[in-house]
Amino acid sequence: MSAKVFMVDYTSQADYKVFFVDYASQEKNASIIANGKLVKYASQADCKVIIVKYASQADIKILRKNFPKG
Repeated sequence: MSAKVFMVDYTSQADYKVFFVDYASQEKNASIIANGKLVKYASQADCKVIIVKYASQADIKILRKNFPKG
């Protein structure tokens, strides 16, 4: 089953912090949200994420092509 993902505005609201990597070998915990679906409302989501600027802050490192789409 694919995850339903919602993007939040603040770190305190997020279940996971996400960082985009350039190579598949750099991915970490990507299977949590990979091939999921973006939803419009927080109440519909299985997990809430926020995009971070640095890899060291991230819980999930994922390729852009594997990130959920709407």
